[in-house]
Amino acid sequence: MCAGKIHALMATARVANVPSVVSNVWVGGALGMSFWWGLDQNRFPEIMMLMASAVCLYVYGNFLNDWKDAEWDVKHRPERALPSGMFQKGTYLGVACVLAVMGFISAWVVNGTAGAVALAIILCVVIYTVWHKERAWTVLFMGLCRGLLPVLGACVVKPSLDLAGVCGAALCCYITGLSLSARAEARGEIGMGTRWVSRGLWVLAAGLMLWPHWRHAEMTWLLGVAPLVYGCWIVLCSTFFRVPVARHVSGLLAGIPLLDWVFLLPLLAMPGPVEIASAVIPPLAFVSALLLQRLAPAT
Repeated sequence: MCAGKIHALMATARVANVPSVVSNVWVGGALGMSFWWGLDQNRFPEIMMLMASAVCLYVYGNFLNDWKDAEWDVKHRPERALPSGMFQKGTYLGVACVLAVMGFISAWVVNGTAGAVALAIILCVVIYTVWHKERAWTVLFMGLCRGLLPVLGACVVKPSLDLAGVCGAALCCYITGLSLSARAEARGEIGMGTRWVSRGLWVLAAGLMLWPHWRHAEMTWLLGVAPLVYGCWIVLCSTFFRVPVARHVSGLLAGIPLLDWVFLLPLLAMPGPVEIASAVIPPLAFVSALLLQRLAPAT
C-alpha cells in the first residue's frame, strides 16, 4: 500500500484523537480501582480490553461518518480519501462494520454491562452519522459517544458506575461545546452565540469532573493544578488558536485528556499504581495527540 493511502487511512481513522479515547476509558477504570472503593484488585487486563473496544468503536464511527459524507466531501473536503478516489465507499462501510463488531465483542468479553454500553455507543454513532448534517441536536449524540467511555471503563468495577456517569456527563458537555464549534468549520467562522454556549459547557465540564472529589471530601492542593492547565489551554484555543477554525477544533480535540486530568490528578493524593498512572496518562495522551496531528489531521 502506497504512503498516500496509508496517510489517507490515518486521516480517516483520526489517529490523532485515539490517545484521548484511551484516556477517557481510563477515567472510568481508575475510578473503579481507586482508593474510594477500597479494592485491591488487578483489573488492568480488563481495562486494556475495554480500551481496545473503545478504539475500535471510535475508528468505526469515523469510517462510517466518512462513508455517509462521501458526496458532501466532494465539495467541501475533496482531500479526503473517498472523494479523491483512493478507496471505494463499500470498503469504508465494510471496515466500519467489522470494527463495530470487534468493539462490541471486546467489551462483551469483559462482562455483559460493558457489552451493553458498547451497543449504546454504536447506536449513538449511527444516529449522529445519519442526521448530523441536517440537525444541530445530533451534537448531543456525539457528546454521548465520548461520555459513555468512562462508563465503559467503570464496568470493570460496577459500584463506580454512578460517579463514572458524572465524569461521562462532563465529557459530553465538553464534546457538545466542541462539536458546536466544529459545525462552523465548513463556514470558516464561529458565531458569538456559539462561542459563549461552548465556553459555558467547557466550564461546566470542569466542575462536573471535580464534583466526585467534593462528594468524597477529598480536598487537596492537586484539585487546582489540572483545572488551571485545562483552563489555560481552553483560553489558548479560544484566542491564539481561534482561526482557522480547523486549528481551533484540532486544539480542543487534543485538549480532551486535560479534562480527564481534572478528575484524575487529585487521586495522586493517596499514591498507588493506579493513582500514579492516572497522573501520567492524560498529559501523555495530550502530548501524543499534538504530535499525531503532525501526521494526520484530527478533523
